[in-house]
Amino acid sequence: EISRGEGHESHKPPHGIHNNMTAEEGSHSECWICAEGSSRTRSRSKLIRGCACRGTDAGFAHLSCLVQAAKHDEDCWDVCPTCKQDFTGDVRLGLARARWELHRTLPVGDWQRLNAADGLASALQECAGDPVGALPLFEEVLAVSRQVDGNDDANTLVSMNNLGSLHQKMGNYELALPLLEEALEAQRRTLGEEAADTLRTISNIAMLHLRTGNFSLSLPLAEKALAVRQRTLGKEHADTLSSIDNLGLLRWHMAHGEYVSFHAAEAYKGTCELKDLECAKELLAEAVKGRSKVLGKAHHLTLESVRALGYAERRIDELRSSAVHTRQHKDISTEPPLVKRCRRRYA
Repeated sequence: EISRGEGHESHKPPHGIHNNMTAEEGSHSECWICAEGSSRTRSRSKLIRGCACRGTDAGFAHLSCLVQAAKHDEDCWDVCPTCKQDFTGDVRLGLARARWELHRTLPVGDWQRLNAADGLASALQECAGDPVGALPLFEEVLAVSRQVDGNDDANTLVSMNNLGSLHQKMGNYELALPLLEEALEAQRRTLGEEAADTLRTISNIAMLHLRTGNFSLSLPLAEKALAVRQRTLGKEHADTLSSIDNLGLLRWHMAHGEYVSFHAAEAYKGTCELKDLECAKELLAEAVKGRSKVLGKAHHLTLESVRALGYAERRIDELRSSAVHTRQHKDISTEPPLVKRCRRRYA
């Protein structure tokens, strides 16, 4: 089946690259596939870990070995068989490129070619910061899916979601919203209101409204996605944690009264609502705690939540410090003269 990517507000480095951990030569790490250690990798690529496996030496493998494993098990193109989490960073990108080279010459409508194209587009967008490279692949996959499977097929709807999410991240909101709304209408009708794919589309539409500053439209959708996921998936599911993080980010922007990216946070000179910031802090702290437990502290999504939480905490400290300064200044400047004299006398 075509990958089901969820659009969440991301705060990656400028080029959008997630760096994976590599094993140092001489360490005890070894490839879990070929069992070759880090000191014997001259004939292969370096040992690299791009998943949520825990432990100092766990989860490392050669990219070439991962490619061979995926040829025998389709799921291994996307998901680590040990920790059951999606591959990230250079591992995900390397696997996606290898998969595309393997299947690109197949007929246009072949499901393996469609999956390979979709996977490469997702990896280019998320791991290489290359939305321009991802766009034609997503467009091709959707066009072929509409023709081969029909507009209401689950995979076609996923492709609508993926392309809509990409347009959202590229700032093409007028192209993103119709695709996401078309997908949502069909998913509600064919899958149901609480299906995982339906909730992903609801979440993506919420984040699109966030991007355009329509918080009154974004908030009820984000809250609904979170409530249903907590009830149907549990509080520690990755999708639930994504909703918690998204709602925290929404509260951050609502506190400012407009969309304010973290890159522009320091230059922002407007007012902030402390109540919304404190709500954002609470949600983001919950996301950090959950993602640290489920994905690990070094996972890029955990680090994004940590970064967002840091901004919220600093802005709260700034507001409280400013409020104290304002109260002190008001006390000194507006008290009656007699009180002023007493204050000076006892200073």
